[in-house]
Amino acid sequence: MVHKESTRSAPEPAPSSIDTGTAELGEIVVFIDGQTQTAGMLDFAGTLAQENGARLISVFMQPEPAATPAESFARGKGMHSVIEVHHAQLERIEAEYKAHFEDVIRRHGIRSESEWRSLPYLSSEVGVHAYYADLVVIARPESASQTAGPPGLAESLVLSSGRPIIMFPPRGAVSRVSRVLAAWNATRESIRAVADALPLLVKAEAVEVLVVDHQRRPEGHGQEPGADIARHLARHGAHVEVRRVSSGGRDVGDLLLSQAAAFGADLLVMGAYGHSQLREWMFGGVTRTVLYEADLPVLMSR
Repeated sequence: MVHKESTRSAPEPAPSSIDTGTAELGEIVVFIDGQTQTAGMLDFAGTLAQENGARLISVFMQPEPAATPAESFARGKGMHSVIEVHHAQLERIEAEYKAHFEDVIRRHGIRSESEWRSLPYLSSEVGVHAYYADLVVIARPESASQTAGPPGLAESLVLSSGRPIIMFPPRGAVSRVSRVLAAWNATRESIRAVADALPLLVKAEAVEVLVVDHQRRPEGHGQEPGADIARHLARHGAHVEVRRVSSGGRDVGDLLLSQAAAFGADLLVMGAYGHSQLREWMFGGVTRTVLYEADLPVLMSR
């Protein structure tokens, strides 16, 4: 059960002189792996691009060709035929995804500079395409299949790209970001996440800043936890309220997800906590729970 220490506190009204058009998204990159169902994710990215007047870039990563047992024994001319079959197979798969991308571009009237990029299977240049984006959209990992070893693409981008990453849930159907829950604990990671999400926060109909167990870091919150960041967002034009809760010993990741559901959030914004060293990687418990279990889009920054 969630113990409320305070219900909601409204920040000061935004001064009329504040310019609310300064936060912008100019370029959005969406990654498609050629294996995941991406219809909902592409529509979501298309809506974001439309609402922000942004260029939409799709990075298609060719999947591993499916090989039959018989094909694995092919040699000589037989091997050449197998290669041709696999090439045609990949072309068909890519054509289907590209057609959907182009349909999204047309339906949303996105600027003509939008682009389709195709990368070969196991390309070493995948992450580079995220470095120069204002926002990255990628499918959320289905599950934590391993706790050590090399990260998958989504995890790697969160840990090392330095860009805000929105992970879209499998079979997700969110199209427009109207209500946003922002997890706030006054750490560098949460500061970065809220700053990165500012273009979305100022356009949302409602934003809730959620502060959990502020007593654990009293020095970072001030006399009224959450009030300062709420005032900062309000001055940029966001419609913000603050909610402070105690976890009561409950897993904080689960708490964030339940509070997002209770608020009716279309997007959860939070800092990502973890590290990556050589071939080992690890996320903090809260980040790990949300990363693999969220059923709504989650923007993570680190």
